[in-house]
Amino acid sequence: MAGYILALDQGTTSSRAILYDDHARPIKMVQQPTTLQTPRAGFVEQDAQQIWQTQISCAHDVINRAGLLATDVTSIAITNQRESIVMWDKQTGKPLAPAIIWQDRRTANYCKTLAAESATNSMNDPVHQSIDSVNMAHEVQRITGLRLDPYFSASKIAWLLENNPKLSVRASKGEIAVGTIDSWLIYKLTGGEHVIDVTNASRTLLFDIHKLAWSEALCDRFAIPMHILPKVLSSDGDFGKTKKGLFAKQIPIQAVLGDQQAALFGQGCLDAGMAKNTYGTGCFMLMNIGQQPKLSEHKLLTTIAWQRKTSPIRPDNLSFDQIVQSGKRMLQPPKKEVTYALEGSVFMAGAIVQWLRDNLGMIQQSSDVEDLARQVDSSEDVVLLPAFTGLGAPYWRSDISASITGMSRGTTKAHIARAALEAVAYQTYDVLIAMQKDSPHPLTELRVDGGAANNDLLMQFQADLLGVPVLRPRDTEITAKGAALLAGLKTGLYDESTMKASWQVDRVFEPSMSADARERHLAKWQQAIKRSLMPL
Repeated sequence: MAGYILALDQGTTSSRAILYDDHARPIKMVQQPTTLQTPRAGFVEQDAQQIWQTQISCAHDVINRAGLLATDVTSIAITNQRESIVMWDKQTGKPLAPAIIWQDRRTANYCKTLAAESATNSMNDPVHQSIDSVNMAHEVQRITGLRLDPYFSASKIAWLLENNPKLSVRASKGEIAVGTIDSWLIYKLTGGEHVIDVTNASRTLLFDIHKLAWSEALCDRFAIPMHILPKVLSSDGDFGKTKKGLFAKQIPIQAVLGDQQAALFGQGCLDAGMAKNTYGTGCFMLMNIGQQPKLSEHKLLTTIAWQRKTSPIRPDNLSFDQIVQSGKRMLQPPKKEVTYALEGSVFMAGAIVQWLRDNLGMIQQSSDVEDLARQVDSSEDVVLLPAFTGLGAPYWRSDISASITGMSRGTTKAHIARAALEAVAYQTYDVLIAMQKDSPHPLTELRVDGGAANNDLLMQFQADLLGVPVLRPRDTEITAKGAALLAGLKTGLYDESTMKASWQVDRVFEPSMSADARERHLAKWQQAIKRSLMPL
């Protein structure tokens, strides 16, 4: 079966479109930058129209540059930056405010107030408890698997409604729509479909990951009318077709995944216990934990990895004659199976290298850091604690500052460069150890992607710390590929063998460090963490 999958990858700083052939091989990519605005401290915004215009421009351009026609495209897949939100007019389709991006912290005090109020109410009224009086942070985790944090979508939506009275009135009349970036793109592509995929819904702080539905209690608590939220579909759902005139034919949208879930799928982490780490500006680690959600006891997030239909199967593997004689149905209908994941976020990974480059001027370009770090055999006692924006999982301490400790007169910039790379691996170690404590499945390997995954020194040190092989694939464009694979499976363009064949290892980094050396490294890091957490 011939055909192509058009994957739209809408990220924080760019929009991309990639075409995949019938063997899931990328044949052409087009990318355009998008602009972030920071009008005030803590505010991070984007022009929603620019997001749309760059994405559709990339889509048209990639088809033309590949020498194809829109009629050659079987299906569209979407993957996107998560937690970011857009609010728009249902009739005109025009944005009513700038898109609020996941990095935005304007609602930090709002979230703290919610937590403080609920804690106080709980003490004052221990008998008649509701979502308003119980510990809000606990309820948020119980229902959504997430943390009460401005990182997620709910407080962003609440802020727009609270600070724009006209929007609040229009919301009550059903005149506006809100959604994450996938919802916005689908609305524009189809000319009116207001839907969201389950993985993006699970990042809003409004979605019950157990019932697979919007939580009425949480919507009430955040004062968000449920009717302005999109309809939730499975990751391989039918999201509609592109509107007439947008392409030479109407193309169905048949797979949508949040970017980190797409990377997990693209890495082939389909079995419980398999994990991936994306080394980008930060690190995003996800571990497949199977079909039962497990709330983290070690400050990680529980999220939906994907929901997709299973293939129809013969009952009890009976032969055709046996099925006829038994009177059973030929095939058991497919089910919509949900897979869950544990997730940990590290705020500073590749951003540490950018700091060495841009703020300290130690290197000309980011790729130079490995050569600089290799000028010394060890970082010696130097430890870089990269808490430039606080510490993420599993500490969640926004009040911690960055530091470099253990320096002497003999310390050089090579020692600092090596300590910077080690800091990325140390943070990953902390998160994955927390995952191991939460998950009954032992980690046997870590699959990696992202720009910093091309750093051999970092990957080897990561394998040494974890004590398991680190696997780097040949194709590092894993996010778009994950969404494309799901679309291909949905349409029948791909099968499971295509998926297995599409993931090919570039290099395996085997652990080689002695146990004693490993313990010395970890002790050095843990001592630096303890010092930073000590009260002044």
